[in-house]
Amino acid sequence: MAHYNLLTKDNSLLNEILKKITSEYSHLSKETIEEWKKDIQVLQLKKGTQLVSEHKYTNRLFYIYKGSAKAYHLKDGKAITDWFSFNNEFICAITGYFLGQPSEHCIELTEDSVLLEFKREDINMLSDKYFDFERFTKNAITKIMLQLQQRVTYLQFSSARERYAFLLQQYPEIELHISLGDIASYIGITQETLSRVRAKK
Repeated sequence: MAHYNLLTKDNSLLNEILKKITSEYSHLSKETIEEWKKDIQVLQLKKGTQLVSEHKYTNRLFYIYKGSAKAYHLKDGKAITDWFSFNNEFICAITGYFLGQPSEHCIELTEDSVLLEFKREDINMLSDKYFDFERFTKNAITKIMLQLQQRVTYLQFSSARERYAFLLQQYPEIELHISLGDIASYIGITQETLSRVRAKK
């Protein structure tokens, strides 16, 4: 991982972020939050920072507070993007985090970002200890899985125009944060096709 700035000591910022997370995913008791805060790192990272490298082991889960990230894999030297994460969303290397296997993806920030970093072992320990945290993690994982499933569905059954429209419905301001090349890769079309689709909006 590239050099980064730790903001962990900014307790007011951490409290603000945790309030945002719990309002979106699930309520947590004060006791659970205080225990969780002991293991959290708040990071301020630059665009282009690689959070996870392909074929490397990782036990990290990331929450994007402000900014954005992409997950991609390399095929014949070309980057194939298959996951974006924006404000108030989690991202991780699925095989690395859940299965303990080398990551099939790279995860990279697509703009300057403020994010939280968690270790799998800490998440599992808190889930075992606190019922409300276990519920919280289930809600977060469910949201991740649904997001990935939606992409698989529209890639299989939708036209290029429909894929692009669905993406804009999910993320209306995506073009302010993500390059057109990455957008085209994500919806499974060439950048030239995306340009034609955008021209007909």
